[in-house]
Amino acid sequence: MATWILGQSPWLHASRVRLRLDFLPPRVWSQARNRLNASLAISTQSPSSIEVEHMPLPHQAPNTSVFEDMTAEYTLAVSDTSSPAYTPQTSSETLVNLVRTGDYTAANSLRKEMVELKMSIQPHVIYERAARAVLQTTGLKNRGEAFSAWLALVPTATEQWSTFKDIRQQLFRGSNYLNISLIMRFGLAVASKGYVVGDAQSQMLSTLARFASPTTTERYLRQLETDLARHSKTNGVEVTSEQWANIYSLVIRNQVLAGRMDHALQLARVAATRERQVTDFTFRLLLEHSPDEAFTASVHELREQISSDPYSVPDVWYKRTCSRTDTHTLASRLRYLRRTIISTNPPTSYSLSDFMDAYHATGRTRALFALRKKAFQHSHKAKSLWVMAEMLYHRSRNEPQLVLVTFAYHFHMIGVPRRTILKVMRLISKRRASLSQRTSLPKHMLNSQHDISEKLWPTPYHTALVWEALVWSTSERDHERMYKHLLAVADSSTSQTPISPPDSKFAPSLLQLPKHAVDAAHFSPFVKLHAKRGRPEQAASVLQDMVRFGLSPGVVQWSIVARGFAEHGDPAVAVVIIERLEEEDVGGEPADQAPPTPDIGLYTNVLRGFVLARRLEHAQDMERRILERFEYVNGESKATDDALRLLRNLERQMSDS
Repeated sequence: MATWILGQSPWLHASRVRLRLDFLPPRVWSQARNRLNASLAISTQSPSSIEVEHMPLPHQAPNTSVFEDMTAEYTLAVSDTSSPAYTPQTSSETLVNLVRTGDYTAANSLRKEMVELKMSIQPHVIYERAARAVLQTTGLKNRGEAFSAWLALVPTATEQWSTFKDIRQQLFRGSNYLNISLIMRFGLAVASKGYVVGDAQSQMLSTLARFASPTTTERYLRQLETDLARHSKTNGVEVTSEQWANIYSLVIRNQVLAGRMDHALQLARVAATRERQVTDFTFRLLLEHSPDEAFTASVHELREQISSDPYSVPDVWYKRTCSRTDTHTLASRLRYLRRTIISTNPPTSYSLSDFMDAYHATGRTRALFALRKKAFQHSHKAKSLWVMAEMLYHRSRNEPQLVLVTFAYHFHMIGVPRRTILKVMRLISKRRASLSQRTSLPKHMLNSQHDISEKLWPTPYHTALVWEALVWSTSERDHERMYKHLLAVADSSTSQTPISPPDSKFAPSLLQLPKHAVDAAHFSPFVKLHAKRGRPEQAASVLQDMVRFGLSPGVVQWSIVARGFAEHGDPAVAVVIIERLEEEDVGGEPADQAPPTPDIGLYTNVLRGFVLARRLEHAQDMERRILERFEYVNGESKATDDALRLLRNLERQMSDS
């Protein structure tokens, strides 16, 4: 039996030594002690000691079974009895944890305190979440400063590369209003981190060149050069001349594609004064879109000075005719569509629709038939995308009947008034001779080689276009019945019960719609119909029905209703709608819970309604709101400029009378 005496003092200093004491009778213990003393007294020159010294080592390993097993007593004896020391978190670690848990208010307060105390903050990629949260929170004061402050804490491109995907999505697609100021802050912030080239900076520059004023774009480039020159002194990373050439070339090309030829040429001159190069491809694009000979001569002069690769391709662009230029553009788009229509990242239905419109204008259809065949042979998703593009094409040409024909040919009639569609189809069949004189039916619908083996299941995007086409292609007496049917479809989708149309003599169908088969776009045609025909109260009741089904009216629906009251109803109601939206916009709620943000289109629409109703005071008040809220400058929006021009005309007419 073994025991341990190391648990208490004075044996703590020998806590890692094990003593094994065998408890034997006193007589045996005394004999053993005497023998030990005798052995210690043996001389090293004795025969016994010599024999022990020359004794060979054992040939086998020792038998470990004679030892005791390791028990808890041994473990406790060798374990460290002292508790580990507590290490508190640093301020940077606390800040990271606050952002990780989503407590952005506390994180922002801690960040400000650390900045005031001049404490260093360790860069971390998680601060991108905080920057995105700033964009998602409406009504936040000093949003731009907070956004830039969080972006300043992300690692540099050399430390940890980032695509800023979530921030870019929120900036360029998650908002109704394109905030140029925040976009410029984003570009300067990522550039200071070494992202001079890449998707983030390219997307920012392209957006700025297309949707900001040329003065703003030039000011941004000047600020970009200043900031990068300052950062190059601190971190030692310099921007190469090739990178500067790509930056200026990208901005100039987007100015050309936006139709700002004079500003594109002016920016090329600015690049020359700053000793920056421009790619020869950009100069060829300038020559291709040259409006006159003087412009062409100026481009050639600059091309000789600052082209990065002069005359790398034969100079034939400016000699091409307009039709050949269009052909080249269409050929490039066709190659792109042929490659992407069957890829995992297909083009949008709107880009396909625009290509259909441009290609039909040339009088040819062969490429469209080839694209359609390629899509229909690939997958149901590609088929659905193509048919959606066809419906958008007919919608853009104001052909609601052909929207219905295209839908009925390719899709099951689910979530739509089937009998009403068939009624319209019969009317089209009766008037087919006269109809063909004004519009032509799609040729693939009359050709057996393009027949489909089975119909497709429609998406809410398709059915929304059908409801819109029905509203504008049927008589007034059918609208009330159609709206009741839409309410029945929405109720079926929300409650997940079979469809039971009102006043129907048939039993409810066994078919059950998906959960979100109806969205706000389905109600928009009825809102617009009532508002345009002088019934704003009924338009507002449609919004109430939307809310009843859990659908949030968007800024487009509110704009239509407010315009209806401004032009045909009580102007005070239109003002109240805008004021309520403004009050809710500063509530500071997350973007997914906040009401729609009033954009400049809402104010422009209401302003036009007041002008058409000759309500001068209300129109002037709406102009004041536009100037104060958006800091509007003439030339930023064509629709707003037209509405303000109508207001000036109304002011002159009222003053003359």
